[in-house]
Amino acid sequence: MREVATRSPLGTSKPEKGVFPPGSLDLMAAWIVGVLCALVIIKPQEFLAALAGLPLVYVAFGAVILAAAIDVLHGRLRPALAPQTPLVIAFFAWGLIVTAVKHPDGIGDQALALLILFGLYVAVGIGCGSRRGLTVFACTYVACAALATTVAIAQGFAPWGCFLGASEDWEGKGELAYDGRPCESNLDCRLDAPDPAGNYRCEHIGPLGTSSIGGRVRYRGSLADPNELSLMISLSLPLAFALFTSPSRLVAPRAPGRRLVRLPPLLGDRLIARVVAAARALPAAALCGAVGIVVVLSRSRSGLVAFLFVLGIAFIRRAGALGVLLAAIAAPPMMLLGGRSGEEATESSDERAALLREAFEFIRETRGFGLGLGRFTDESSIGLTAHNAYVLAASEAGIVGLILFGLAVYLSLKVPLVIWFGDYTVSKATTRTATALAVALGGVSVGIFFLSWTYKDILYLLLGASAALYAAARAEDPRLEVRLSLKEALSVTGGLGLLLVIVWIGTRFQRR
Repeated sequence: MREVATRSPLGTSKPEKGVFPPGSLDLMAAWIVGVLCALVIIKPQEFLAALAGLPLVYVAFGAVILAAAIDVLHGRLRPALAPQTPLVIAFFAWGLIVTAVKHPDGIGDQALALLILFGLYVAVGIGCGSRRGLTVFACTYVACAALATTVAIAQGFAPWGCFLGASEDWEGKGELAYDGRPCESNLDCRLDAPDPAGNYRCEHIGPLGTSSIGGRVRYRGSLADPNELSLMISLSLPLAFALFTSPSRLVAPRAPGRRLVRLPPLLGDRLIARVVAAARALPAAALCGAVGIVVVLSRSRSGLVAFLFVLGIAFIRRAGALGVLLAAIAAPPMMLLGGRSGEEATESSDERAALLREAFEFIRETRGFGLGLGRFTDESSIGLTAHNAYVLAASEAGIVGLILFGLAVYLSLKVPLVIWFGDYTVSKATTRTATALAVALGGVSVGIFFLSWTYKDILYLLLGASAALYAAARAEDPRLEVRLSLKEALSVTGGLGLLLVIVWIGTRFQRR
């Protein structure tokens, strides 16, 4: 097996056996994890008849386990226990304990759902735990976001058509079937309807069997909600910036006192490098613009907040004071165009406030122990979930569950921050990935304040990416350690308690 020279923590070069070069395609597990992520996010089995009914996700899980074992045996992967992993396990275990006590009939379904989420977390955390594996994950996530964004834009400008929904789904939040008739309003769909008692809606006719909801663009599967679609694609932007705006290798470094090519001064090496860098950044810029369009078409206030957060951090990082100015210029038009307004926005806010008030009633009635996983929607008089991942964790898994969930998210964010700002000998590619994941996880920690992502597959894919980053960075510099101190644990716990108090006060003012 070849020996690859790497830098030791002291800065000297030494051969390291069993490690393939960063550009190697031998990391089978990472590529299979990419396929698994695409199956989970894009859901091709739902719109491709040839794939319908096939257990593709379970097959991919098995393939990841086998490929990861092979990669570990050949030294291509070096698994490391990420600091958030015990907390993720503890959160799931505690949730199942609460469910077993409060609602034992549902323990089987919830255990299977959590097993799938943990499988996704472990698959990404181990299978992508290398520099090359992280690049595969980033490419997969960005590609999935680009596809969902393209579908949403095409849907938003598509003609209107009549769709039939499930008899009990009067809000049209589930899958809708196009019946072939054009329309301009819901009334047009009810006139001369094939099924007079059917639940008909007039929506945009989207690609891949998708449709809008109340005119708001969306995807399908776990991204069938416009708010969740907007958050998912917004989180892809820092990964896209890291992939497409890295330093170009097309222009070789110039030796001291020697010109690379004999060109006029205005066409020197520095200008060529800048042109190449600008060309490389075009895909990221195009995706950023497209995501902004989808956020506007989705009329998602939570997606708008996440989009502006991610974009603002990117502007500030790359342009300093100028970035602050650019962010200040870009934010007002987005705030004006994005989100809902008028009576629709008021009704949505009132509904969310009512759900949060019910959540606090559940916390009080169970004395902070929780309802049990998956019980909020059944117990709610509105029949919806809490629309706040932190409050949902507290109402279903109790205060202990909220603390475990919050600490898992905190440590997942701390890992890339430590690598980004710490004094460790890691590659520039790993540092860029750490920066991108820090911004993405910062965006998700803000975005889930408005969405019920407590048990969301995409959230655990990103937490798994943080675990993979930890393993990759540890392989490059074994000195890296990320721990949770008692002071940090108490600070996060206090912050979560303060968050609950603020939300509780806010719901009381909303009621008035």
